[in-house]
Amino acid sequence: MAASYPEGKPFRLPFSPGFLAWLAFLSVLVLIGLYSLISVFIKGLVITNLTDSVPWGLWITVDLSSIALGAGAFTLSAVVYIFGIKRLQPIIRLAILVGFAGYTSAMLMLLADIGRPDRFWHPWVFWNVHSVLWEVTMCITVYLLILVTEFAPVVVETPFFDRWPALRNFGHFLHKLTPFLAVLGLVISLLHQSSLGATYGVLKSRPIWFKPSMPIMFVLSAIAAGPAVTISVAYVVEWILGKRTVPHDVLQLIARFSGVGLLAYGYIKFWDMATVTYYGRTPGVSSAFAILQQNTPFSFSFWVGEVILGIILPAILFLVPRYNRNPAAAVLGGLSAMVGIIIHRWNVTVGGLFVPISYSPGTLFQLPTGSYFPAPIEWGVAILVIGYALIVLTLGVRFLPLFENNGEH
Repeated sequence: MAASYPEGKPFRLPFSPGFLAWLAFLSVLVLIGLYSLISVFIKGLVITNLTDSVPWGLWITVDLSSIALGAGAFTLSAVVYIFGIKRLQPIIRLAILVGFAGYTSAMLMLLADIGRPDRFWHPWVFWNVHSVLWEVTMCITVYLLILVTEFAPVVVETPFFDRWPALRNFGHFLHKLTPFLAVLGLVISLLHQSSLGATYGVLKSRPIWFKPSMPIMFVLSAIAAGPAVTISVAYVVEWILGKRTVPHDVLQLIARFSGVGLLAYGYIKFWDMATVTYYGRTPGVSSAFAILQQNTPFSFSFWVGEVILGIILPAILFLVPRYNRNPAAAVLGGLSAMVGIIIHRWNVTVGGLFVPISYSPGTLFQLPTGSYFPAPIEWGVAILVIGYALIVLTLGVRFLPLFENNGEH
């Protein structure tokens, strides 16, 4: 079939009143967030609800979620350039844009969370090779550079660079390196996605998450949910533009891939629960789960948020043919998978810290059960990151040739 739009004419979001109102709304979010961020910089973390017993909260949850939801970039790039499935080529540019928004959002969130943003450069200068977090920092930095390099050819294709043909030629040269960058990006991404889970695996003083399955679950959940978010964005952009951006058979194929990935993730989660949590757990783990069930909505958030919303519902919507061919069902599945990832990252990041470290063997002191709910200033910074990510996606769709030459099959 013919292409769904004229050859050489990229899709553009019109500067309609609705589009301008949307930008105005996002600007308000950013302003609220900037006020919150500046307040944290001036007054310090004391104005948050973070404590010594619960030092990680909403910000780290958003950070880990952003990285996972941006995983569609390395997943789909690997499928196209490493495994040679060129059929998925039409969505690669959008996937890289979503990945760029996710990873830069994570770095923006970390800027507030580290407490001393003026020292953000320390990990790159003072190497601590024994730290999992140092390895994560280095990998995320390298992968963000890979994303920028992969996306540079798209940027230089815009009319703005007509006056600088040398830059456009350089962009074409970078495009030839894409297969190599895809391989490197896959390796680096798998390293830091798994290391984020390994961070909790080495927290011996927190027995509830001290298990080797954490890196596997972090990787699988990101590989499954990242592409799901990308296809949701593709469908939403199509609705807004009123034109087909990516062939639907491509989106349906990616949805099936995400559905299988979610089932694999669910299998590992239940295997972990059965063999590690219940049959192989220590008394410290038993006490930890008892505390979570008594003092937090952990059981509800796990079964309803992580399992039903995050795995079962999107897997059905992605794998059952009746729903797989329905764009609205695909978007609902992507949003559901996104919610499941966020709840999982919250349960791991915050829930595990509610358990006092005195429940670990060998400790001789007692701490109260941790408690935490984000302060308004923390919500404000989170709003900044959300607004920033939406602005990146909006402007990227408006000004960059993301969907050119994507024919409908």
